[in-house]
Amino acid sequence: MMAFWDKISYMVQILTACIIFAVPARKRSHFAVRAWGSAGVLVASSYFVNLYYGIPENGAFPFTYWAFYIVVCIMFAKFVLDATWQQAAYCAVCGCGMQHIAFDIYLIYQISGGESGLISLLIYVVIYLLFYQFFAKKLPEKGEFAASRQALFPIATIILLVWILSILDNSAIAGFEAGMWHRIIYRVIDGLCCFYVLWVQINQKEKMSLQRELDGINSAWRQQKKQYQVTSETIESINRKCHDLKHQIRALREITDEKEKEEYFNEIENDIMIYDTALNTGNKALDTVMMEKGLFCKNHGIQWSCMADGTKLDFMKLEDIYAIFGNALDNAIAAVLDLKEPEKRVISVKIINQNSLLMIQIQNYYENKLHFEGGLPVTTKKNKRDHGYGMKSIRYTAEKYNGTITVSGEGNIFMLQILIPVQRGGC
Repeated sequence: MMAFWDKISYMVQILTACIIFAVPARKRSHFAVRAWGSAGVLVASSYFVNLYYGIPENGAFPFTYWAFYIVVCIMFAKFVLDATWQQAAYCAVCGCGMQHIAFDIYLIYQISGGESGLISLLIYVVIYLLFYQFFAKKLPEKGEFAASRQALFPIATIILLVWILSILDNSAIAGFEAGMWHRIIYRVIDGLCCFYVLWVQINQKEKMSLQRELDGINSAWRQQKKQYQVTSETIESINRKCHDLKHQIRALREITDEKEKEEYFNEIENDIMIYDTALNTGNKALDTVMMEKGLFCKNHGIQWSCMADGTKLDFMKLEDIYAIFGNALDNAIAAVLDLKEPEKRVISVKIINQNSLLMIQIQNYYENKLHFEGGLPVTTKKNKRDHGYGMKSIRYTAEKYNGTITVSGEGNIFMLQILIPVQRGGC
């Protein structure tokens, strides 16, 4: 039985490791059939090859022999995953690294005098489960490995060097004989190298995720800045035209006394009043965003109240004010538009200066259940990759001024509260 296992053990270990890293990634159809079917064929092939040709231990043959397993593992990953060759190679190399760590721990147990087959099996099971939980599940982003050439080259190079040294250590090559403790120390270092490589992959993936998030926030901020400039110019133009029209209407009203024309002019004047600046907070950016969102609310049956002294925001950049209130009000408007009861379509905005703190508070009703990550609500839009940056942009902007934000949703009332320390000369 042991002779049979020796002929298939490495193929079983390396394919299982590859499957573990493949499970969280985007898979081809009929993944289970593909994986276990092809694994069965490869394991059987491995048995017969080793039965008739044996496992080489001398000269250059060991390198060719073991390299063949790596190639098979890459092809296996490509066969079961909906991935590029680079991504398949990345998956295979990560699997080889994990298998090598388990193999090192197994050898340390064996070198130390351990003989239990059950404990040897348990070593592999525990290592594979731990690496699945803390490494394999975290590496894919939306089912894809970040397997650029820059990411693949260092991990493949280091794993390859470790793998070559391991072959030399296990081969009958002069100059590589060592005592028990030397071999144990080597295996510890060998395993730590593989662990370090995989740990670096997790850190790089997290850094890339943070960079994409920051890029999304910056993109949203630039868009808000551009929108503020366009909106500000548009509103100023509308106000000028409306101001001129009001004077023209008053002049026309003095010319005729006909009732029908009077009603007609009253209707026109009321329509024009919609575009007049109804809110003067003392801050240009706040007035701009309030008028823009106010027009939308008026046209969509949304009531809102605003208690704000815009002069308290004078220490902030205009585009930052627009970014905070633009994103916050967009979220509030989107939430109340989903409400079935028109009377609940209400938005409240407050800006208060208390105890050297500027407090910005925006409240609205909502229906959908809130889910939080990192203290912020998760976007309910389907395309989460391109959305969800609004709240992050608000937090990012608030933190520029050493501020904090808190979000709550008790009693189906969503409340966003921003606290910013008042700067000298500001409020």
